[in-house]
Amino acid sequence: MATVDAGVEVKYLTVEPLTNEAFAPFGDVLSVEGRERLPIDLYEGVDVFRADFETSRPMEFLLTRNKVRPFHVRFLERHMELTQAFISLGGRSFVQVVAAPGARLENDVPAFDEIKAFMVPGDVATNMYRGTWHEPPFGLVDDQCFLYTSHADLTEGLGADRNAKDSIGEKDVDKRSITEHAGYELRIALP
Repeated sequence: MATVDAGVEVKYLTVEPLTNEAFAPFGDVLSVEGRERLPIDLYEGVDVFRADFETSRPMEFLLTRNKVRPFHVRFLERHMELTQAFISLGGRSFVQVVAAPGARLENDVPAFDEIKAFMVPGDVATNMYRGTWHEPPFGLVDDQCFLYTSHADLTEGLGADRNAKDSIGEKDVDKRSITEHAGYELRIALP
């Protein structure tokens, strides 16, 4: 679906349910479902499962508290030096927008048909492959808290002017404006 708002074409992403299969081109769904239990016995009644994480630099966590923001995907960004996890603290669902690392580019941003939006249930999280294009999570309630995986240079790079057209550099942040590059606004149509 597309409309025109103030002379700019507006395209809408339809939010899809999150499944392991649907999210596979972008990363991992962090859930015990579909994973093999490891033969580790910590305590009676505790099952242990593995989820892979990769980083070329020492890892850190970012904690955020978010207000509900407009469901407008302004930028897509990617990071090449880590797999990045988004974890909602408190069991609240969120919307995750992604495009695969090898997505076809049009005007230096992923093509519209390569971008997906998923409803992530509050009892799971996402861990995106290195190079997966994404927008930070869209929380569905005010004061929703998230834990993100990061590294020091990435965190510093994210602190650059968030209204900039682009930021591509040594800080492991490749962030591109959809409107500036593709000429349309991208919004999310909630179910």
